[in-house]
Amino acid sequence: MTVSTFTTFEADNQKIPLATAELVRARICLAGMRLWRGQLEDPRWERPALLLILAMNATLYCWNLSINGWANYFYSAGVQSGTMDPKALFFGSSDWGNSITVDKPPLSLWIMGLSVRLLGLNSVGILLPQALMGVVTTFLIYAILHRTVSSIARLLGAVIFFTTPIITLMSRYNNPDPLMLLLMVGALWFTVRAIETGRGRMLVATGALLGLAFMTKQLQGLLSLPALGISFLLFSGQRWPKRILTAACAGVVLVVSGGLWMTMVDLTPANHRPYVGGSVNNSVLDLTFGYNGIDRIATGGEITNAMQVPDQYRTSPSDAGLFRLLNANYNQESSWLLFAAMLAILLLGAAWKNLPNAPALRFLVVASCTWLLTAFLLLSFMGNQIHTYYTAALGPPLALVLGLTVEVVVCQRHRIGIRLSGTVIALAALVSTWLIISGTTLWPEWLSTAALLIGILALSALAVNAPSPKIHVGAAMLLAVALLSGPALTSMHNVTVGFTGSNPLSGGLSRNPAGISHLLQALRNNEMPWGHDIAFGRAPDIELVETVANAKGCTWAAATYASQTSARLQLASNRPVMPLGGFAGSDPSPSLDEFKRKVADGQICYYVEQQAFLEVQGPDSIAVAISDWVHSNFQSQLLGSTTVFRLVKDS
Repeated sequence: MTVSTFTTFEADNQKIPLATAELVRARICLAGMRLWRGQLEDPRWERPALLLILAMNATLYCWNLSINGWANYFYSAGVQSGTMDPKALFFGSSDWGNSITVDKPPLSLWIMGLSVRLLGLNSVGILLPQALMGVVTTFLIYAILHRTVSSIARLLGAVIFFTTPIITLMSRYNNPDPLMLLLMVGALWFTVRAIETGRGRMLVATGALLGLAFMTKQLQGLLSLPALGISFLLFSGQRWPKRILTAACAGVVLVVSGGLWMTMVDLTPANHRPYVGGSVNNSVLDLTFGYNGIDRIATGGEITNAMQVPDQYRTSPSDAGLFRLLNANYNQESSWLLFAAMLAILLLGAAWKNLPNAPALRFLVVASCTWLLTAFLLLSFMGNQIHTYYTAALGPPLALVLGLTVEVVVCQRHRIGIRLSGTVIALAALVSTWLIISGTTLWPEWLSTAALLIGILALSALAVNAPSPKIHVGAAMLLAVALLSGPALTSMHNVTVGFTGSNPLSGGLSRNPAGISHLLQALRNNEMPWGHDIAFGRAPDIELVETVANAKGCTWAAATYASQTSARLQLASNRPVMPLGGFAGSDPSPSLDEFKRKVADGQICYYVEQQAFLEVQGPDSIAVAISDWVHSNFQSQLLGSTTVFRLVKDS
C-alpha cells in the first residue's frame, strides 16, 4: 500500500511537468503550422510565397547596410546628440549643446536613438530600424490587400512596393520617410478595419497614426488624409450622425498626437530650448507651414547666380508638369509603373459597377486611387524645392492601385473592354520601362529592348485562346518579370553602392547631361565646393578632429557652417559642434550678438572657417558678419588644410 501510494505520487509528480512541456511543444508546433499554412481559406502555397517575399525583402534592405556609413550626416548627428543629452533628445537638437534643432520633428530620431542604445552608435545601429520598418510596411500592403483581393493580386502588390527603387533606398537611409510611410499605411489598415467592423475606435487609431506621421515629417505625413477621410465618410456603415462624430473624434486625436510636441516646443521660452531649425522666427508653427509647407509647394526655388551653378544645370526655370516624374531627374525612383497606375485608375472607374458590393473593397479602391492622385499631382506641380526622394510617397498607393487592378483584370477578364484596358496598362508600363532603362548609362542598351519585347510576347500569349491554362500562367509570369525587371534591378543596384548626404538618388547616371544625377556627381567630386559642403559636408582633416576632440571646458567644441559639415565633424570627434545657421547656413541662429556673447562666456572653443561657403553668401548675411568679427579679433591657425580660430584663452 505504501509502495503503491508512493509510486502513484511519484508518477503524478512526473505527469504534470511532462504534460505541460508537451502542451507547450504542441502550441509551438501549432503556431509554426499556422505561420507556414496561413489562413485556412487561403491557397496552401500563399503563405510560403509570402514568407519568401518577406525574406527577400529583408535581405534586400538589410544586406550590405553599413555601406551607407552615416548616410545623412545631418540626422545621424541628431541621433548622436539625443544619446548624449535628454534635452537634445526631446527637441531633436543637431548638437547636444542645444543650439539648434534638425529641420523635422524628432520622432524618427527617437526610434533610431533606441536602436543605437542597443547596437551602439554606428551605421547599422542607425539604419537597421529603417530597414525593418520598410519590411513591416511591405507586410501591411499585403495585409490590406488580403482583406479585399485574391492571392496573386495581394502578393504582387507587396512585391511592387518593396522593389520600388526609392523605397529600397530610403529603407536603407536615415531620413524620416520609412517611419512616415509605415504610419500612413498603418493608418489605412485601421481605416479598412473601421469600415469592416463599424467600430469608431479603429478610425480613432487612424487619427493617432496620422498624427504621428505628421510628427515625423509634418505636412507630407498627411498626404493620405483627404483620401482616408473622404472614403470613410462615403463607405462607413455607421449612420451619418455617428459617422460624422467618429470622424470628428479621429480628427481631434490627430491634432493632439500630431500637435502635442509642437505645442510644447513653441510654449517653451526661447532661451530655454534650441532654435527651431528651418524656421525664420524660431517657431515650429513657422517650420510647419513655411519651410516644410508652402515654401516646398509654391516656391520656384530658382538657383541664384551667386551659387555659381554651371549653365547645363539651369536649362529650365521649372520642370513642373504632368510628365515631371518621367524626366531624367525622377524617373528611376518610382515612375516605372506610375503612368500605368494612372491609367489603372481609369480602369477601376470603368469597372466600378461590376465590383463586388463589399464596402471594404470599394473603400480601398477609392482611398488608394485618391491617395495616388493626390501625391502624383502634388509632386508633379509643386515648386522647385522638390527632392527626388519625395517620390517615396507614391510607393504605397501605387502598389495598392496596381494590386486592385490585377484583381479586376483577372476577375473580369471575360469582358473584352477589361482585357483591352489591361493590355494598354501593361503596354504603358513596358514603354515606361523601356524609356527609363534607355535613358540611363547604368544598364546595357539591349536590356530595355529585351524587356519590351519579352513583355509584348507575354501579352500576345495572354491575348489568344491557349490550349492549356498553363500557357497563360507562364505568360503572366513572364509579363511580371518584364514589368518588374527595371525597378528590381535598380533596387539591387541601390544596395551595392554607398549613399551619403542630403539627396540620395537611385540608379545610375542619366544620359541627359542636365539631369540631377550629373549635378550630384559634380557636387560629390567637389567641382562646386559650396554645394559639396551643403549637400555632403566637408570631410574634416585628421588634425582638426584631434584638436576638437581634445577641446575642454566649452559647451561647443567648435562652430562651423553648414549642418552637414558640422555634423561630420561632430560624429568624427564625438564632441558637440554648433552648426552656424542650421542646415543651409541661412537660419538666423545664432545672431552676431549671440555668437559674441557665447564666445565671451567661453562656450565655444574653436571657429572652423569654410571659405567656399562664405564666398557665395551675400554681404549682409550673418555668416559673413560672424566671419568678419572672428577675423578681426582672433588669430588663425592651419589644421591640415582647414583654417581654425581658437576662441578661448589658454588656461
